[in-house]
Amino acid sequence: MKTMGYSESQFEFVTGVGEGALGRLTSESERRQLDHRIAEIQRSFQQEADWSLNKLEHRQRAWARSHLEKEHVEKTLELANRAREDFSVLVTIGIGGSDLSARVFHDVLNHPYHNLLSRDERGAAPEVYFTGDTFDVFRLKGLLEMLAARGLLGKALFNVISKSGRTGETIATLMIIRDRLQSSCNAENPESWRRQVVATTGLNLESTLYRMHQEDMFYGDTLLPVPDGVGGRFSAFSPVGLFFLAMTAGKGESPRSRVQKALDGVGEADALFHNLHTDVENISYRLARWLNLAEMSAGKNSLVFYNYADNRYLGDWFVQLYDESLQERGQGLNVISALGPTSNHSILNGILNGLRDKVVLFINWRELGEDLAIPARTGIGGDLDSFEGLSMNQVQNASYRGTIEDFSKAGIPTASLSVPKRDVHNLCKLMRVLMDCVAVKGRLQALHVSDDGTVNFRKELTYFQDGVEGYKERTRRIAAAMRHDTANNA
Repeated sequence: MKTMGYSESQFEFVTGVGEGALGRLTSESERRQLDHRIAEIQRSFQQEADWSLNKLEHRQRAWARSHLEKEHVEKTLELANRAREDFSVLVTIGIGGSDLSARVFHDVLNHPYHNLLSRDERGAAPEVYFTGDTFDVFRLKGLLEMLAARGLLGKALFNVISKSGRTGETIATLMIIRDRLQSSCNAENPESWRRQVVATTGLNLESTLYRMHQEDMFYGDTLLPVPDGVGGRFSAFSPVGLFFLAMTAGKGESPRSRVQKALDGVGEADALFHNLHTDVENISYRLARWLNLAEMSAGKNSLVFYNYADNRYLGDWFVQLYDESLQERGQGLNVISALGPTSNHSILNGILNGLRDKVVLFINWRELGEDLAIPARTGIGGDLDSFEGLSMNQVQNASYRGTIEDFSKAGIPTASLSVPKRDVHNLCKLMRVLMDCVAVKGRLQALHVSDDGTVNFRKELTYFQDGVEGYKERTRRIAAAMRHDTANNA
């Protein structure tokens, strides 16, 4: 693997032996042409610095400025500070981009047994639960039964997130929760359930949630916006993700300090994105170039996103970000989410001995947090004594390095994106780097060019997902037929 000099606080992107194989499949002139295209793409993104927010919204690129939207940040913090005083439980109701960023923040940043800690141990943060991402009633029923049995149903705040305000899985879940809350409401105030609901949605009459709020306001007498020009999978640093970050601030931090660290990380990534595309710290462009070589030159079909840590939702988030944005017109790598070393015991053999259709991107956290030491002189013997006296972080690093060496020896194209520390600043910086990478890769795939060959940034396929509309329409049609049959048979 290529190595360079980096400071301890920098992100580091290096490529393995596989890049040589990728490069050999293209001529020098083809690589120059690719670099010329990347330079042109960067110039087009650089022009955005002088654009109005309205113009960015029309191009679905307003997410690139989410960290600068002070009004949204202040509204989010104000509501979160109030809600932390009023509620003991936070339930996020959403699906896809409406809840995956919150799941990432919870999985990576909060205590792994957050809900089992006392409120004081959690730093006054509420218990955290997720629902609304399926019509399968198993977990929703269990959640409502558990909250009721513990006397927490009336102390729970339900944050329902849907930009359209019409997402079937999400709104159906809200209606069930509304019914359950109404049954426990004071008969003189049947609408008091609304005081336990925060709605995060588009601020327009097309949203059912927006119209409901106009009829009788939800908690805090305010709506949290999913801003125009911010798609769900790019919404982590809008109120969609920031409200969760603020609500779950733990000991030693306030909602404001936690959100500020997140926005600082995003801002740092944004600044680096404007460096020259060949700059060693401009990882978004360098990673997009590597991925383009893998797909377009080497003909690879799959990208294994190998997060070398015990946090699964970052991979789920990236699968949605990449696949929904870039799998268009029969192109786009298929992302496989993996955890190191957990996945070494499930998919590693297939990477080495199966179809050679994959490239591997490792996410390496150089510092995972507080450590534990493996005792020395355990007496276990054999080759396991190599672990004795080392910390778990050290052995995790050995496993990461050993896996890369194994892949490189076998000729598997690999790259590694190393992150200094597993914390809110670096996590949010990483997420923004990956978002920018996807934006660049979309331009390399010409997703801003219409089928007739004309450039149309307002219909850039990177920011749409027309493929999901079919299942939605068919689900509603079949459900309507079921309802009709049920009514006729009653």
